[in-house]
Amino acid sequence: MDNNLYQMIFKRKSFHLFRNIGNEKITEEELKDIENKFKELKPLQEDIKVKIKIVKDSTTCRRGQEYCILFYSEKKDNYLQNIGYLGEQLDLYLVSKNIGTLWFGIGKVEEKELEGLDFVIMIAIAKVDKEDKFRKDMYKSKRKELSEIWKGDSYLDIGNIIRFAPSACNTQPWLVEASPKELEKKVKEE
Repeated sequence: MDNNLYQMIFKRKSFHLFRNIGNEKITEEELKDIENKFKELKPLQEDIKVKIKIVKDSTTCRRGQEYCILFYSEKKDNYLQNIGYLGEQLDLYLVSKNIGTLWFGIGKVEEKELEGLDFVIMIAIAKVDKEDKFRKDMYKSKRKELSEIWKGDSYLDIGNIIRFAPSACNTQPWLVEASPKELEKKVKEE
């Protein structure tokens, strides 16, 4: 993983409402950058077609955001894990640009399909004017205990960080199986 993205795990917080974040706005250049960055991200499944669309007002999300990033995917085995993995990477990248994020899993969209791909989830975004409005101490965040998401005795130090990775509504719907040679992330169907 890009070391800069790793550092963003410590900074990132979910903006459940975009209030008191200043008057800065996401620029057209930043929107193009987001689209380009998404194309560069590494998927879990190379053979699953995915797309994003950035929209201003065509969702039911009303949290004070400037835009919503809509994630679309071909429905194949592991498509939810794949889109979540891509979304997590994009979320951390946005934080590196002082763009606040909120995974909004209950949102509805006008465009349920994009180029034959089905809508999956959205991330609401807004520009944040100061770094100190992001998380100051991630260990004060409410997260599942490591024992709830981790099987095995390997890589426990990594596990304590993984607990803070982005997920919709901070549900942490994953289970990591750790062996001395590898980590395997699975998403629980809830």
